[in-house]
Amino acid sequence: MSASTWKLAFIGEPGAGKSTCINAVSDFPAVSTDVECTDDLAKLKKTTTVALDYGEMNLGEQGRLLLYGLPGQSRFSFMMDAIQDGLAGVVVLVDAQSKAPILGLTATLDTYAGMLARYPLVVAINKSHDQAQELRRQATAVLRRYKLVAPVLSVDARRREDLARIFDLVFLCAEHA
Repeated sequence: MSASTWKLAFIGEPGAGKSTCINAVSDFPAVSTDVECTDDLAKLKKTTTVALDYGEMNLGEQGRLLLYGLPGQSRFSFMMDAIQDGLAGVVVLVDAQSKAPILGLTATLDTYAGMLARYPLVVAINKSHDQAQELRRQATAVLRRYKLVAPVLSVDARRREDLARIFDLVFLCAEHA
């Protein structure tokens, strides 16, 4: 098998874990465009991504995986246009510890739903504990409303093993698309 280059995008509300995912698996410290928050988001976190986070992962003989974390605010949705050529799939991260995780998922889908139907998709619920099963059920219901089909799983964005499961699912979905 010849080496290939694959692209994977991480999207989701601010604080969902996009930067954390990329930093957990990138072969080098992720390139970041974080700036200090100056709006209401400053109440939740100190910095936010305004262009993208970027990392790479060597896949050995299968090539390499380019990792893109896109900003969670809808005003930056144009960044998807910049990376969509050659995109293998999309991971939607949901912050289970936010005040309204399903509203965060809904806002992400409002921003990207038209484009998401074109790519293999995985929904990853990050930072979940006791409520994981109920959040997965709710997330699946939201996906149905948007006419999207995707596996929904609970992850810890800091764990390479959890991210490997996500990658496997994205590429499995891509093979069957």
